[in-house]
Amino acid sequence: MRRLCTALALLAITTTAASAQGITVSLTEWKFEMSKDTVKAGSVTFRVTNNGSMAHSFFVKGAGVAKGTRDLAKGESATLTLPLKAGTYDVYCPMAEGSHQVAGMAHKIVVTAGEAAASAAPAKKKPGSSTWPLHMPST
Repeated sequence: MRRLCTALALLAITTTAASAQGITVSLTEWKFEMSKDTVKAGSVTFRVTNNGSMAHSFFVKGAGVAKGTRDLAKGESATLTLPLKAGTYDVYCPMAEGSHQVAGMAHKIVVTAGEAAASAAPAKKKPGSSTWPLHMPST
């Protein structure tokens, strides 16, 4: 039973990670390089690497989200997976009381609504509406 629970937990983690959209982020002095800046709503994983010569971090803010990575020393990496709703998000380096952000380490990400769900079955009409099918006993 324990093995089954472990296997199911690993499957859930793998499935979640596999379904997340990925954005690669490179941090250097006073700029970000991002693999894309528009994604669909849903789970998004930021793969952040500090390629600069000093400590940096990465923060995402908007639409009910305010979360970031730990401080990353030169050469360190981190991942940050967030559920993002449609909207515009600010991403920036919050280091040095915001001076990295002011110096140019700021960008915006646009999250678009996902594809429309497949059309659902038509709703049933309520009794009393003019189009409710009447079932009369046959004579």
